[in-house]
Amino acid sequence: MSRIGRLLIIISTLAFTIVVGYIDVVTGLIPDLTVLYLVPIIAGTIFIGLSYGLIVAMIAAIAEFTSNVQLGIGIDISLITDAILHLLIFLLGVILTDRLLTQLRVITEFEQKRSYDIDLAKEIHGSVFTPFPAEYGDLTIGTKLAFARELGGDYYHFSGLNDRLFFCIADISGKGIAAALFSALLHQNIIDALKHSDDLADIVAVVNSRMHAALPDNMFITLFCSLIRGEAISFINAGHEPPLLYSRQQNSVKLLESRTTLPIGIQPDLRIEPEIEAFNSGDILLAVTDGVTESATFLDSPFKKLETLLRENSDASPQYIADIIYNRANPDGLEQPSDDIIIACIKRQV
Repeated sequence: MSRIGRLLIIISTLAFTIVVGYIDVVTGLIPDLTVLYLVPIIAGTIFIGLSYGLIVAMIAAIAEFTSNVQLGIGIDISLITDAILHLLIFLLGVILTDRLLTQLRVITEFEQKRSYDIDLAKEIHGSVFTPFPAEYGDLTIGTKLAFARELGGDYYHFSGLNDRLFFCIADISGKGIAAALFSALLHQNIIDALKHSDDLADIVAVVNSRMHAALPDNMFITLFCSLIRGEAISFINAGHEPPLLYSRQQNSVKLLESRTTLPIGIQPDLRIEPEIEAFNSGDILLAVTDGVTESATFLDSPFKKLETLLRENSDASPQYIADIIYNRANPDGLEQPSDDIIIACIKRQV
């Protein structure tokens, strides 16, 4: 605040205090104007500070005492006691106002730091979901995601390995910033693992070992990862919602589950051997997180409903299928649904 502004506040608060004292004399204390003295006291404390607020409180007490004397009441014990009581009220008003301002400043600073932390977390989290082409070779891809909070723990990743496509989807237990940051760590570990091997068992083993060392005891990660090459898909499912594999030739749907389904991070060593399924022309791979299967629409027999949806829309594009599932899982169109949602759909072109 400028010097002129401070000076104006000082003049106005002191003038207001004197005017209230004068009115107090004119009205003969009917009504009692003690509460009006709190106006300049609180204003002075807010805009100038604690010390000035205390000064105005004492001036107000003197003004009130003087006005009472001017009324001819005389100076007696009751008047002195009343003046002391009102002074204490004024001082209490100053102290409470100052404490409130202090708490507001603390809250404001906390919110600013929290906002900065969230913005930083968003930047880190946003780097996880790197854009990937909607077409890769003869594969077409559709995705949809939304988070229940500003950040979430659901994760997916596509990576092109020459003529092969690596795809994974995961769900970090919990929500919010912690889950989001662990998804960023998971992403980095997957990227590092892919640099050294394209064997799914090795990738999962390495990622599990690193995430086990980083995760708290009460957190874990469900993970499905796959490698599509030629007309086959090899996959490992570490405790994740089983993706659906639609076969156009057989008009059938199969759930992709591994024999070992322990999630990532539960134990330091985890070795799951990949399984292989055919992935021919027109076949569709659909993977979701539990934000879909546990939504009100899909909660009752989720995989049966997803299977029906796949059959009915097997000729549609993967993005269309992902959009339909999202709209049914989040029928109100909320930007932040009740749970994190990720939908990934991969189709081999006919």
